[in-house]
Amino acid sequence: MSSLSDSDFTTILETFECFSKHEKRDASSGTAPYRATAARKIRQFEAAKKPISLLLPAFPWKSPNPQKALSKSPDLGEELGLKRLDRLCKELASVFPYGAQITIVSDGSVYNDLLGYPDEDMFNYGKELRDMACENHLTSITFMRLVDVLDLSDGNAMSKNTFLNMMAICRSELERRFLAPGFSIEEEIKNHPDTALTYRGFVKGAQDDLRWGPNIPQDVKSKEDKYREEAQRVGERMTQRLIAYEKALEFRFPHSIRISIHPSTGESKFSVPLVPQPDCFGLTPWHSCLLVTTQGDYRTTWAKNVTDPEKYEVVYRNNIPYFVREIRCD
Repeated sequence: MSSLSDSDFTTILETFECFSKHEKRDASSGTAPYRATAARKIRQFEAAKKPISLLLPAFPWKSPNPQKALSKSPDLGEELGLKRLDRLCKELASVFPYGAQITIVSDGSVYNDLLGYPDEDMFNYGKELRDMACENHLTSITFMRLVDVLDLSDGNAMSKNTFLNMMAICRSELERRFLAPGFSIEEEIKNHPDTALTYRGFVKGAQDDLRWGPNIPQDVKSKEDKYREEAQRVGERMTQRLIAYEKALEFRFPHSIRISIHPSTGESKFSVPLVPQPDCFGLTPWHSCLLVTTQGDYRTTWAKNVTDPEKYEVVYRNNIPYFVREIRCD
């Protein structure tokens, strides 16, 4: 006999909906299409008497673009995002008798080389995130890396040097194992709305950030035609690798409920903004800084938008710029 009442089951699904925000809804029901998949998986977790398992590929590295982020370290944006994910799990666990856990798999290794971002900085960012979760007692969160997904090593136990030495192998193995011969990224973008959304987001991000990548050739940075062409190429390569990564995640975590921190139609995952905004999905913490308004609200914004010393001040924590406080509003 099921230990979960119909009312509790509905509450669990509504909790996912409450934390989510999607580009469009199913016209007949007004709910995310992924809800039906999630419902089936929740019943499987119940039958197995196991916690609800959530999977989120995210938290790659802090943008090196000083117009976007305050530093290379996690700040209040990441803290709020991690706390929201932990809160989602705890709300689910308050109803589901076997609890809930979320696994965050850093997707930085999938494409940081394409943007010229150093592997070492990515490793350090991941370490600081783990420390942040520990300091804030976010017990519902587990971290993994690409090496864990590919079952090549234990990403939490490995040294920095081992991590750095394995990155090229990981990226090569990812595409070799999970992209079919004759795969066409152009066809994928053309035929799948969510893929097109992702691609456009990647191209825009590349246009903003490529020039700040330490490993991007100066010749590309200095010539606009080359720069635009490279941004489009990088956007395609990032999307292609992400498709391989999605397949790898499905293979490694076939039963987990998928969470995304990017806008989507809700077809294949729940899209959960890390720092909810009143009028939009909001920026990811690693591509922005966190503004605390005079009203005490949290806003994701770019660092270049909050530089006026008459209106804003940067607040530090442990000698790291942590957030921006609005001291006067117009």
